[in-house]
Amino acid sequence: MQALARELGFSQIGIAGVDLSSAEDGLMQWLAHGFHGEMDYMAAHGTRRARPAELVPGTVSVITARMDYLPRDTPADWQAVEFDRLRWPG
Repeated sequence: MQALARELGFSQIGIAGVDLSSAEDGLMQWLAHGFHGEMDYMAAHGTRRARPAELVPGTVSVITARMDYLPRDTPADWQAVEFDRLRWPG
């Protein structure tokens, strides 16, 4: 699976179980504070976000994939600019 993910351009892939019961209270507080911004679907799903098997019945694992990318108009020297910014904050 790792090799296929790399072939498809993903930077990382992982598989996790779906027992998120220990995170449910934190999720509900996060939503209550509005930290989900314009992602209204997160609040609409309520506790199902912490209970994936309720969101999609029969779910036993979640596969996640990460793809790193930069916007097309990112300057070629973006790293040097960022390092300079970090070196001279203010």
